Amino acid sequence: MPKAQASENIQCAALYIRVSTQEQANEGYSIEAQTERLTAYCKARGWAIYSTYTDPGFSGSNVQRPALQQLFSDIKAGNIDCVLVYKLDRLSRSQKDTLYMIEDVFAANNVAFVSMNENFDTSSPFGRAMIGVLSVFAQLEREQIKERSAMGRRERAKSGLWHGGGWEPIGYSYADGHLQVNPAEAIMIRDVYKLFLQNVPLTRIGSITKERYGRFLSHSAVRSILSTSLYLGLIRWNGETYQGEHEAIIDENSFKRAQVLLEDRHRIAETKPFPFKPRHLLAGLLVCAHCGANYTTKGNYAGHGAKKKYRPYYYCYSRSKTNPRRIIDPNCRNPAYAVVDLDKRILYEVERLSSDRRYFRQVLKKQQTYREEDHTQRDRVGIMRRLDEIDAQLSRVIDLYQLGTIPREAISQRTNKLQLERTALQNTLRTLTEKDRAPRLSENEAFVLLNTFDTVMASNSFDDQRHLLQALIQKIIVLPVQGEFEILWNF
Repeated sequence: MPKAQASENIQCAALYIRVSTQEQANEGYSIEAQTERLTAYCKARGWAIYSTYTDPGFSGSNVQRPALQQLFSDIKAGNIDCVLVYKLDRLSRSQKDTLYMIEDVFAANNVAFVSMNENFDTSSPFGRAMIGVLSVFAQLEREQIKERSAMGRRERAKSGLWHGGGWEPIGYSYADGHLQVNPAEAIMIRDVYKLFLQNVPLTRIGSITKERYGRFLSHSAVRSILSTSLYLGLIRWNGETYQGEHEAIIDENSFKRAQVLLEDRHRIAETKPFPFKPRHLLAGLLVCAHCGANYTTKGNYAGHGAKKKYRPYYYCYSRSKTNPRRIIDPNCRNPAYAVVDLDKRILYEVERLSSDRRYFRQVLKKQQTYREEDHTQRDRVGIMRRLDEIDAQLSRVIDLYQLGTIPREAISQRTNKLQLERTALQNTLRTLTEKDRAPRLSENEAFVLLNTFDTVMASNSFDDQRHLLQALIQKIIVLPVQGEFEILWNF
């Protein structure tokens, strides 16, 4: 590991400041107070300040913070000699993240790390030893906060109170910590149960609610409504069920009949032959950022004897070469991922959305900005221009053939390549159009689905898990840099 430079060689420092919502009112943690003390510290040491990086209202439980990510970029660009924080837990409350930043980001780029309050820096052996010890206590504090929060939610559930979270379940209004029946939405909920018990398909139920109530419900939203015991007047928390203090919308008999019918439909669906049924969670969602092709799965066997095991991977169609009609760029080298690894990463993002209200707000704002920039329209225009170019090239190839200036084998090779690209682009264009026309989830509908995440994952039902991801995610763009991707959500 490269050693961080000695403190006497430090010339340019970066100030990093983080304030979570609860800490803004606490003395010594405000943005102004931290900035003032860190600036004075730099002045006393004779260090110039390159920039101040501030993350207001962000948790220290992960590194997904805008200013922190910008700090990483400036470090890698070689602009900074030292990172200065007021206190260690301002950098992170996670022991793993703290050590990652110090070892793999700061020290790897010859950048020292100094915590003013604890009075140590990583340019000395003692400072490097102390950082590990102190980060353990920061992690402990975070775990205690998490435990107290969980205890509070459990006590609310035992008292029959819904846990809240800043959103309202369809059918209810949430005010002053209590759920109250929303009469108009309650009629729709009862209608959903009535239609389902009359054997109307789930997808058709969503269309009917759009016609009758002006509100489209996706397949997963309908399934969530039918399987959520909240409408029975119950509260579920952490696998336990408690009697709620809110009024039930559905009677017990209708709810039980719906559960039996759901189970019957699931069992029948499992027995039906369906050769093209997706076998992986992210099938149909992954798109290559390099060439625009979809992703497929292929794998290989590893190990010997009883330990021999099949390991599937997500591959760009252009790279996998498994379907010539789907190849757009034969030279594409966009990353491939083990199915188990990428599934885990995407599910982690969905779990964060379901449990972290602030993170959901960040993602929602990013989605709105993305739609305002109209990336789908830009992609569509780019594809249409390329289709025009291909048509022009095909015409030129035919002209060359008629003039006799090019062999028939070369003509066939060129036209086949252009036709393959043309077919793939037309498929991509059709997909973009279908995605653009698909109804998006409202913020409330997204939360209804996200609230079912724990239940769906605990059910171990592949179909339910896949339906949830398909409802929440529009597409996942796999970026050329290994480990990086962008999720476009359906809300």
